[in-house]
Amino acid sequence: MSLTELGEQFQHLYEQSPMLFVEAMHYLLYTSHTFDASKRFSWAYAKVVDALWESSERVLDGTTSAQLVGMIVDEAAQTFKIPVEQVAFSKKSVRGVLNWLRALDPPVAQRQGKHETFRRRYFCPVPTFLWAVDFLYRLNETPYGVRLFLTEERIEQLCKLCVLDPSGLDNVLAMAKRMYDYERGEFFDYGTTGGFGR
Repeated sequence: MSLTELGEQFQHLYEQSPMLFVEAMHYLLYTSHTFDASKRFSWAYAKVVDALWESSERVLDGTTSAQLVGMIVDEAAQTFKIPVEQVAFSKKSVRGVLNWLRALDPPVAQRQGKHETFRRRYFCPVPTFLWAVDFLYRLNETPYGVRLFLTEERIEQLCKLCVLDPSGLDNVLAMAKRMYDYERGEFFDYGTTGGFGR
């Protein structure tokens, strides 16, 4: 038995940077369904993350898990046109999503006393942000080198994928520019040149 090419890349990333490995796994789990509709586990993962993100802050308890399960089962039945009984999604599935979210750094799921709470983060690693930007380019079929206008919808997509509070976006943009500045021969730039807004 051997690893696929992607598996080998992830193994190498894990060996080089365990923190980025977790971020990359989150990215893969969140986005895979977008380009391959058969990856329904990814669709469910993204729906759970989006629901938590939309709540901004939420206690992670049995009630929350039950609500997420009910939401996913109902939406999956409608989206994929299958009977509710055939949707395989449970509290264990929610725990699987939460395990990856707990491992993110900075974390979005933290224990406080007896309760665990989900909170959007105010910063994410720059590579995670750049993967999210790349996702938007591919999703919108925009050629690299063409500026991608950050509409409210795209900002929300970026923030959901990065599990980032929108108030932290400007700091992440500035850090990405500092680390990967196009004017220094790198590949990232942003600004208002040639249009309105960022």
